[in-house]
Amino acid sequence: MSRMTVVLGIAVTAVMVALTAFPTPIAERARDAVFDGYQRTMPRAYDPAAPVHIVDIDEAALDAYGQWPWPRSYMAELTDRLFDHGAAAVGFDVLFPEPDRTSPELIVESWSRFSEGPALALPALGIEPHDTRFANAIRDRPVVLSVAGGLDGSMPEAVAGFAVTGTTPTTLTTYPGAITNLPELTAAARGIGTISLGRNADGITRSVPMVSDFGGVLIPSLSAELLRVAQGAGGHVLKTSEASGEVSGGTVAATAMQVGALAFPLEADGRFRLYYAGYQPERVTPVSALLEADGIDPALQDRLAGRIILVGSSAQGLFDIRTTPLDAQIAGVTLHAEIIEQIVSGAFLMRPDWMRGLEILIVALTGILLTALIRLERPLLGLGAALVLGGGSVAGGIAAFSLWGVLFNPVTALLTAVLVYIPGTTLGYLAKERARRSIRERFARFLPPPLIAEIEKNPAAALTPEGAERDLTVMFVDMRGFSTLTEGMPPDRVVTLVNTFLSAVAETLVDHGATIDKFMGDAVMAFWNAPIERPDHAVAALGALSAINDAAEEANFLLTSQGLPRVKLGVGLNTGPASVGLMGSRDRLSYTCIGDSVTLAARLEGLTRIYGTRNCVGPNTVAECPPHLQAVALDLIAVKGFANAVEVFTVLPCMTPGLEKFAKALAEARARFVARDWEAAETAMMQVAAIKVPTCNTRLLAQVYLDRITAYKQIPPPEGWQGEYVALSKR
Repeated sequence: MSRMTVVLGIAVTAVMVALTAFPTPIAERARDAVFDGYQRTMPRAYDPAAPVHIVDIDEAALDAYGQWPWPRSYMAELTDRLFDHGAAAVGFDVLFPEPDRTSPELIVESWSRFSEGPALALPALGIEPHDTRFANAIRDRPVVLSVAGGLDGSMPEAVAGFAVTGTTPTTLTTYPGAITNLPELTAAARGIGTISLGRNADGITRSVPMVSDFGGVLIPSLSAELLRVAQGAGGHVLKTSEASGEVSGGTVAATAMQVGALAFPLEADGRFRLYYAGYQPERVTPVSALLEADGIDPALQDRLAGRIILVGSSAQGLFDIRTTPLDAQIAGVTLHAEIIEQIVSGAFLMRPDWMRGLEILIVALTGILLTALIRLERPLLGLGAALVLGGGSVAGGIAAFSLWGVLFNPVTALLTAVLVYIPGTTLGYLAKERARRSIRERFARFLPPPLIAEIEKNPAAALTPEGAERDLTVMFVDMRGFSTLTEGMPPDRVVTLVNTFLSAVAETLVDHGATIDKFMGDAVMAFWNAPIERPDHAVAALGALSAINDAAEEANFLLTSQGLPRVKLGVGLNTGPASVGLMGSRDRLSYTCIGDSVTLAARLEGLTRIYGTRNCVGPNTVAECPPHLQAVALDLIAVKGFANAVEVFTVLPCMTPGLEKFAKALAEARARFVARDWEAAETAMMQVAAIKVPTCNTRLLAQVYLDRITAYKQIPPPEGWQGEYVALSKR
């Protein structure tokens, strides 16, 4: 039963982790409901002094001035009156794709169509075309017109360009076509922005695209373009994870956008999450108030002067009605106003890319911790932990929203606590004895007896997924040029080659006290100081280096006697803290170690190809170097995946021919290199290349530095450079 308790707890945890990582539609609805609840409980505070205002074409205006679309002469008059009342910028949340059929030059054609009577004609009225009148009204004024995404149609041309810091993300909202305005109007406008807002599957708008891709042309949203025009900025800046150094699952993602002096965060697909204040009557003025005003109305001027004005409609018949977490029905133009208010005030809602990872981690830790406590048969402690973890997740979500505007989903963590604790506690009472009897039977098939005994002493510690933290010395031994050697070789010969070489190396490692972790194709990984602790683990590993070289030579003698090629090897060695223990799936566990120090050991093995050395050793291991071995500093390098540079050494027996001369020459050459004395460094490196040292290709090592010197002559290293080099690949 104990096994069932663990299995159930891990299974539930795994399911909840998967549900967090890849939420189903139901899980997404639950998450959205929680986030909506946050907003309804703590809506954004509305600031009446916000620099944005809505002029609403409402039902009353349609009754008074006729059905939509209105003559463009009305829109021209509206534009004039808005700027007469001091508008800072005007954005139209409506489209003008076709010519105004009520214009004098088109009205006769409209009247005559399908008429069987005589042709109609109007006398010259001296009235300019309505579209021309509207174009003249917006020309040379800070006016932004709208475009909308469509399935076809001509693509818009951006008025202001985008500067993308990195590669343009492929996850942006894209449209194969667009609904645009009359060319005459587009040419007169100072900005173009998209009004396609999108919505969730449940019809609630929670986020909107701030930048959309129209056939390779990036178009900002209406709100972003209005902010640009209002500030007189030249363009937009789209920041991506590629340029910012953030990680986004291996893909380029949007992270933020800047418009003039204003910056705001974006989600990975370029969408902006709205933090609603909800409908505010002070934010809206009916359009009829402007059209019926006699001259400059002081009350209107007080509302409009110095503000960004959005012209849109709340009329049901114009189909621009949205549902938000706060309002069941609200005019779409209100969303643009909400966006501008948020950006100007800096009140953002954020769900960073790493938030899902944090939720996965909390779910995993919740499930694993509760599973461990239940397995220890501590039900009261488990209950307390369940309440703390589940309740803490809920409280943490509320606190994150209220304090920092960060969206954390506590649903799966809370469900994990409930679903692990209740059935786990029920089964836990029946599990203990069966688990003890099954330990040896379970692991005897694939672990050596000493390790089984170690598990039996403290099974809970040995089987914990987190493992144990311990200083380890880790070694990777790899067969050099394996693919080239075995190209075209029959499979049975490849197996003979690999088994002969790795068997000799593995036996030598075990003889020197190493634990063989795993075989990885043409490589073997081993470590010292686990499961049996030994304080001299670094010294033992260093002592194995020469023995491995001897074993490789013996293996090569056997290989060549069978007509197989000689094999070269590379060794990476490093000491540092790591997690060690039984890891893997339920039925296939392995005793292994993980951690940055392990990764560094693997990277060091890869560096042997670059420097032409038989081994590359980390600084912590070198610190324990015994007297009969000498460490030679090769480089200061930040290997792939590590931010900080570490010093890399090769370790050779003190009696190695040419070693002393080589170490001295290389140290002098590197000193010149760090001092930026490029000419002297080149000369010194050429001298290094001329020195002969067994197991070290000094020419290849010198060439690494000569190539860097050539590059640094063209582009000098930055201030504060101490000779470090950043590796761009694992090898």
